[in-house]
Amino acid sequence: MTERQRRLLNLLVREYVESGKPVPSSWLAGRLGVSPATVRYDLADLEAAGLVSKPHASAGRVPTRRGYRQYALAQLPPKPLPPETLSRLARVIAHSGGNWPQLAAQMAARLSGYPAVVRLVPPQRAEVLEVHLSDLGDGRLLAVAVLGGGRLLEGVFKFNLPAEESFLDQAERWLHGPYPLSELSEKRAPTPQLAELARQLVAAFGSPRSERYVEGLGAMFNQPEARDPEFVRRALDLLDSLPDEPVLPAGGLDVRVGDVEGISLVQAGFRHTGRVGELTMIGPIRMHYREALSVAHSLSHALEGS
Repeated sequence: MTERQRRLLNLLVREYVESGKPVPSSWLAGRLGVSPATVRYDLADLEAAGLVSKPHASAGRVPTRRGYRQYALAQLPPKPLPPETLSRLARVIAHSGGNWPQLAAQMAARLSGYPAVVRLVPPQRAEVLEVHLSDLGDGRLLAVAVLGGGRLLEGVFKFNLPAEESFLDQAERWLHGPYPLSELSEKRAPTPQLAELARQLVAAFGSPRSERYVEGLGAMFNQPEARDPEFVRRALDLLDSLPDEPVLPAGGLDVRVGDVEGISLVQAGFRHTGRVGELTMIGPIRMHYREALSVAHSLSHALEGS
């Protein structure tokens, strides 16, 4: 691809993203300052390369999935957001306390105009600080484990309480931390009842799963593509099927164009307060990639730096 063809493709994609209509060669020629014949020759080469297509004989061109991806990758590395916006992001994150995942997702959705998901990998060594036990009646116990960082695990399970009223107090004292959650099953119990309780707690709590924070779902329905119920269904299914653990390293960026028909993802990895996570924005394949990448890049750096 020549430099002029690269400029032509980028201009075509930007215009199609804005208008949603096939882009005429005459318009492209005027913007590039070359003859319509030159543009037509270049478009023929781009079409042969599978980067653009012509929906109708007399229509202009539209980008293909491959063309969108070529355009999106050309936006790397992305431009940061304006300095005043970066300062505001840093201030919000610095004062957000434990609410920073929700606020990060909210800011990503507002700045990009697309639904945003923040996913956090479970801590590698979740640490139990204390366990609270409540008798729910009918032979059921509610257990709430307080983990390091203020996270909670809850579980309800069947358990035959011994006759002595002090058993739950005794159990809470015995379960008091700190100790790794993974060692709960190995904790040496002074009585058979406490050993059985520990086994039930391990089953009830299970392994810590990734945390997920979703914001801006309404933005999905503002997209013209949302008039197609299939687009909405695929987007919602994708939100439910995102993998449990982020795959991008901190500082990494990725664009997934059309892996699910008609849908693209812009993703950024980050590390904040010792937690590893990934920010994902979901939009139609006719997505504002340049702007979304700037938001992902800037927000992930704001998280890294605070």
